[in-house]
Amino acid sequence: MVLEGGLARDLIVILTGKARVEKRIRGRDSLVLARLGAGEILGELSILTGRRRSATVVAESGVSALIVPGAKVRKLLGSGYGGRGKFQRQMMESLARRLVRLLEQLPMYQGAWREPRTAAAVRSALEKMYAGWAI
Repeated sequence: MVLEGGLARDLIVILTGKARVEKRIRGRDSLVLARLGAGEILGELSILTGRRRSATVVAESGVSALIVPGAKVRKLLGSGYGGRGKFQRQMMESLARRLVRLLEQLPMYQGAWREPRTAAAVRSALEKMYAGWAI
């Protein structure tokens, strides 16, 4: 559905089906960061930050989705009036940038426990740390 490093053109709203969010870390097997279902969105980080996709999203079943062009999303976000609307948009963009910076540091966390004995141990610890995150 979405490839890590790809250009962010659209926001995707899952209508039916299931998908998983994965991130590759230093050539090891992909780490599952989240599982998504109906009503959840993906691609919001790239839309808010203007950066490339921060993770890969793979359909686990047949998925139907609503595709919202990034330009339309940005226009909707910019429609807030006055100081309140500007504050809300800046808050969302700031949180998105912070989350992307954290995701970029995932390889560093592998060394946080010295050198893990197994890839499964690394995966398990990181999945607990990032449980429920959506990209």
